[in-house]
Amino acid sequence: MEAIEEYIDRRTLIVGDVNSGKTGRTQKILQRFLRAGYGKNIAVLDLAPDSVRGIGGKMEPPLNEPLVYLTTSISAPRLSGRNENHIRQLAENNSTAIEKLFVKLHQQKRAILFVNDATLYLQAGHFKRFVEILDTASTQIINAYYGNTFADSELSQREKNLTEDLMKICDKTITMGCVSRKGIC
Repeated sequence: MEAIEEYIDRRTLIVGDVNSGKTGRTQKILQRFLRAGYGKNIAVLDLAPDSVRGIGGKMEPPLNEPLVYLTTSISAPRLSGRNENHIRQLAENNSTAIEKLFVKLHQQKRAILFVNDATLYLQAGHFKRFVEILDTASTQIINAYYGNTFADSELSQREKNLTEDLMKICDKTITMGCVSRKGIC
């Protein structure tokens, strides 16, 4: 187990395929920060959809902690979309809903930011805007889907490319399970 000092004043990204443990790992890091007394300094942006067919799922917000926990209703575009157009529309709706969370976060800035399932915003949102949100905190722990579970599509390519851009600006990337651009480990 890493000490929380490894995350302080850094941007850390946790990547992996579906059900690889990204959210669980993020939750454990959050718990360590809370045990160390950082609760009042933490904001959590939970961008994950509810679990669909065993994929996805929100973090469990800790009770009786002074952190800011922000989430909203998010769709799982590739799991619930009827066709490419519907998938794109669901992703755009998610982006709009997440932008509203960004406004709320701006009103309640914290030094430590946890982001669960960043790729739900990256599917249709603006990368520059996302980085601006990250930059509001000095410590950032982010998780993102980066795998081969979903069929290749315009949305999947955009998500993968922007996740790779995010990797480039992180101080540390933690890989959960086997991840590869081509699916070979």
